[in-house]
Amino acid sequence: MGSSAWFESWDSLYKILISTLVGYALLILFVRIFGKRSTSKMNNFDWIVTVAVGSVLASMAVLKDVTVSDGILAIILLLGGQFLITTATSRWEWARVLLLSPSSTLYENGRFREAELRKQRVSQREILSAVRENGLDCLEDVDIITFEPDAEIAVVRKQQTNDSTNADAGEPT
Repeated sequence: MGSSAWFESWDSLYKILISTLVGYALLILFVRIFGKRSTSKMNNFDWIVTVAVGSVLASMAVLKDVTVSDGILAIILLLGGQFLITTATSRWEWARVLLLSPSSTLYENGRFREAELRKQRVSQREILSAVRENGLDCLEDVDIITFEPDAEIAVVRKQQTNDSTNADAGEPT
């Protein structure tokens, strides 16, 4: 292995140092400008933007042919596009229908919805894992399980049906 695999030049290290620090500082500024939503994972668009911004920042830091200004422009465009999409989907129903995936019911009334499991490519094993992660031992304790737009499996517990007194509920008698 040649020495260029370990060290190319001080100039290349300087470029990485400066572009990483500048890119990171500007990314923090952009997140403050565009808001917390720019780093969330509320839906697939948010996740895509987060991954793409990270990729741009990494490319800006280590690739010779990606300048800091190229990276900054790409990050602004990604965050700006996300801002426009999230603004539209928070204001207009037609935008939500067009751009966002609805929640999907995977389990309800004591039964798996097999067709929906196949459509969403989710296995019963993944469902059971989500049930355990929510501190439940069995499906009998579950009211409904949904596959959310952010690809999380949401488990809703059944309401307690036993007769509770005010003392049991912690309320004053």
